[in-house]
Amino acid sequence: MNVDVDRSAVSAAELSAFDGTDLEEVVDFADLFERMQSVLAGEWWPGPHVDVMVARADARSSSARCAASAVDGRVSIRIAGPQTTVSTAAHELAHALAGVGEGHGPVFRAAYLDVILVITNADSTDRRRYLHLDQLATAFADAGLRIADRRWPRPPLSTATAIAL
Repeated sequence: MNVDVDRSAVSAAELSAFDGTDLEEVVDFADLFERMQSVLAGEWWPGPHVDVMVARADARSSSARCAASAVDGRVSIRIAGPQTTVSTAAHELAHALAGVGEGHGPVFRAAYLDVILVITNADSTDRRRYLHLDQLATAFADAGLRIADRRWPRPPLSTATAIAL
């Protein structure tokens, strides 16, 4: 039996980093789905194919799982109604990127930091561009949670898309 010993420590770090921020605001699933698809369809996404769907109506927790029959590493993410937040989306996408078998360990945490950078569309011209990334990295460090070396390419320094006016 594989025990995910870091789960509660990661949860506490997330709370410390994101509580009261825009990443914890509950949004419409369609908007969250669109944001997740922009990460998955973007140039950077080095992870497996991911299917994103709404969880059962009675679900209280979101999840990322590999289908037992999937030979291509396909991951299914189910987002629970009370958790339609950007932080939950980033958390579940990090599981897909790291590999769901990594639990909440050091590889997951490295993936989480990269996904936060991409999903928040860090703009290299914005002074606040790394605010959420820094908050999460600091929370992990304060909790003594190690970050592994990435097993995928580094996200680009700016993931923002220019807006034509």
